[in-house]
Amino acid sequence: MRRPAGEAGAVTDLRVLANLCSVVPAQVGGAEPYATRLLAAVASQIPDQAPAVELELASMAGVRAAHPELGWPAWHEASWRPDSRVRRAVVESTWLARLSSGFDIVHHFGGRLPARRSGVSVLTVHDIQPLDLPANFSAMKRRYLGWALPRSVRSADLVTVPSQWVADRLSERLSVPAGRIRVVPPTYARPRSSTGATGSVAEPFGSPVKQPFVLYPAATYPHKNHATLLAAHAAVRARHRDVQLVLTGAGGRAHPQVAEQVARTPGVVHLGWVDDARLASLMADASAVAFPSRYEGFGLPVLEAMQSGTPVIAANTTALPEVVGECGILVDPDDVDGWVDALSEAQSGSSRIREQVDRGLSRAADFAPERAASRLLEAWRAAAGRAVEPAQ
Repeated sequence: MRRPAGEAGAVTDLRVLANLCSVVPAQVGGAEPYATRLLAAVASQIPDQAPAVELELASMAGVRAAHPELGWPAWHEASWRPDSRVRRAVVESTWLARLSSGFDIVHHFGGRLPARRSGVSVLTVHDIQPLDLPANFSAMKRRYLGWALPRSVRSADLVTVPSQWVADRLSERLSVPAGRIRVVPPTYARPRSSTGATGSVAEPFGSPVKQPFVLYPAATYPHKNHATLLAAHAAVRARHRDVQLVLTGAGGRAHPQVAEQVARTPGVVHLGWVDDARLASLMADASAVAFPSRYEGFGLPVLEAMQSGTPVIAANTTALPEVVGECGILVDPDDVDGWVDALSEAQSGSSRIREQVDRGLSRAADFAPERAASRLLEAWRAAAGRAVEPAQ
């Protein structure tokens, strides 16, 4: 399909609508930064694309104001705010379905397809935790996602995933052919300085955060496994009495249990949700980023830590070994003693830690915005190519 792209004589070979109706600004999870950072990276490359690409965004009310870095003139906002999952689903199947007419591709970033849609469908699936660990979800959400996720994956023309691990799980669990899956990893938002770190700013006056500290940025969901890290931190304090554990992230289903354990563990500061600028500063200042999660489709904070030049300690499960590689310490998520040893080593600044940091800085370059944008653009073109293939 070829359409005017705004300038006289310009031709658009591919019109793409990005569905961001699932985005709820400043809420839990990595889905929001995954989508907005990728789209910002694509925007910087679109003027140089041949064939041409025309990209427009669609979202609930208030999302555009929350993401001025995207700066699209062609941004369609529904009249309703994204404060209800049911409302978002209705908007996708009505307002968005009408808006989608005339686009070559509609990329749904929310992990499921609307009941009504038009155009070639590209679907981003971050993981299949609702199928792998259903006990982590409420009964209603478990039933809904147990139906909607397989239906969406099987109906999409192309599925993008953040890691090869998720691609393999889709093939194993849902029998999705490898040819219908593209790995499009996330990117980071902040450019590295010449020293490799993003730099830091002073904590707000009166902040309880004191150096040295270990950072764990994660909402308090059951799979995030705060309990193991808190138990390990209590033991580390016997060796390093001045070290703090700083927790960030909104409250999830395990918050009451985490809050109770925090209250009886010395040297823990729970800041709750913080904005990107403060999180970047904390990450740059931390002696290590710990990530004991039992289930991750990627683990974006691990990439951000590597890009910041901060040592990484992560669980040796799901997608985390793929992301970390030899750039951090991998520990069994339930091995408290192993976490104690790894956290203590991070405080010592051993030669192994310094080597891992250097490798992490190099590895982070593989996820630079321009590379991420190229992968997403390739996925869109692959989806468009599938759409015009003759029926067999």
